Amino acid sequence: MKVLVTGAAGFIGSHLVEALTGDGIEVVSLAQPGECLDNLHGTPCRIVFGDIRDRDALRTALPGVDLVYHLAAISRFDRNVPDETYQAVNVEGTRNVLETANEAGVRRVLFTATIEAVGMSSDGRPLTEDSPQVPRNIYGATKLAAENLVAGFRGRADLDTVVVRPPMTYGPREMLLHSRLFKVIAKGIYPLVGDGQALTEFCYVKNQVQGIRLAAERGQPGGIYFISDPRSYTIEEIVRAIASGMQVRVFTPHLPVPLALTIGFGFELLSKLLPFYPFLIPQTGRPPFSRKTVAWTSQSRLFVDQTKARRELGYEPRYDLAGGIRETIAWYRQRGVL
Repeated sequence: MKVLVTGAAGFIGSHLVEALTGDGIEVVSLAQPGECLDNLHGTPCRIVFGDIRDRDALRTALPGVDLVYHLAAISRFDRNVPDETYQAVNVEGTRNVLETANEAGVRRVLFTATIEAVGMSSDGRPLTEDSPQVPRNIYGATKLAAENLVAGFRGRADLDTVVVRPPMTYGPREMLLHSRLFKVIAKGIYPLVGDGQALTEFCYVKNQVQGIRLAAERGQPGGIYFISDPRSYTIEEIVRAIASGMQVRVFTPHLPVPLALTIGFGFELLSKLLPFYPFLIPQTGRPPFSRKTVAWTSQSRLFVDQTKARRELGYEPRYDLAGGIRETIAWYRQRGVL
């Protein structure tokens, strides 16, 4: 089998390429011209430089490909990206992938959407594949639009499609969000909003890759699947598991929700008044704490039911929370992040 992976040099994409080539599968990796390829170092794949907005580049990568893993996207962590670019990459880029794959005789396209295309649970119950989709931001809205494109494309010629919706995913090579979480906890203090018992998803990247591959191999035509860790976790559970993995004691003061909302608003205001203020997250230009942070850390709003993936794909994640955190800490320490 020969596969194409878009977004191959990224966080999840590089782990997917590593797993596929490790099983002897021929992989073509699509990477942006000038993109850092450190994540693919030592991986026996063919690299094609191109952009999913460029159909000619896609056509160069597609000959002989049986299956496309489409991961390339502008994420919500990319800094100062205009809405038009989200539309051009996440929606029109996906259209290009679908149409050129169809032209090339590809049999299946797996599209990685996001939990953000669904939004938050409105009733405290876990999200399912059939939950109403109410995205909260331009990233989620454009990934939802791309999902709809994929659904509309199913059945054209012999092209088959399947969708996975990753939640918050962590692990080695992730340097935008969770590395900061680990560094904060390493200092021995991490304030919790409310009682810290809100449920959320915290998926280890190798579990995500396992689920993506199963969806590509076993997913129903047109199927949509949430892929995450063996179970949902409370915010406090995640914090304490990270602290335990680093062998540090962590103090977790509990912030009342009204106070947390006030602090979040203050950070948001400062980020607008002082856009170069050093407390901003460098890669995103966003404050480390906001009212949106309070929304998902104080209530069970971003957690999922994986019954469908377990039933239809036979998905049973190999890593528990402690195992994923242990490997992540080791990788961060090897590179001086911690």
